[in-house]
Amino acid sequence: MPRSLKASFFDRDTRGVARDLLGCVLVVGQVHLRVVETEAYIPGDSANHSYKGLTPRNAPMWGPPGHLYVYLCYGIHRLLNLVTEAEGRPAAVLLRAGKIEEGEALARARRGGRLDCIGPGKLSQALGVETAWSGQPLGERLRVLHGEPPAKIQALPRVGIDYAAPQHRDAPWRFVGG
Repeated sequence: MPRSLKASFFDRDTRGVARDLLGCVLVVGQVHLRVVETEAYIPGDSANHSYKGLTPRNAPMWGPPGHLYVYLCYGIHRLLNLVTEAEGRPAAVLLRAGKIEEGEALARARRGGRLDCIGPGKLSQALGVETAWSGQPLGERLRVLHGEPPAKIQALPRVGIDYAAPQHRDAPWRFVGG
């Protein structure tokens, strides 16, 4: 069985972590999901939840690396992020999409009969992610295992951040493995 990633894997530039997470496997109980799409949110990025400062909601983004940052989007979707960079530098990788490799029946039940995990809310739903997990270290509820990197990686602009400054909105910080 592949080894779990250590916290030190996340203690570096967020964009590199986002690329390197492609192909890794998220494990929550019996559900295993291979990561196929990520987005990087770095310090100073106007699309980053920490851009306007520290709040109770975004506090996990400030570190330490290798922790979870989970938030509720539109009051409906739980979105899963992995905290990166040195403590005090608010950054994280949003896990946008994946493919179920084990635990299909449970993932399908959580998804109301569907198995697709293309979209961060769908990914979190399949894994059973809860907002109460925010701030917890990897290994307690969720493990990230080394995986096979994709043969090809596309770097594209992030989606759903129309409010961000143009240089951040258009930055190629969304990574898709193919």
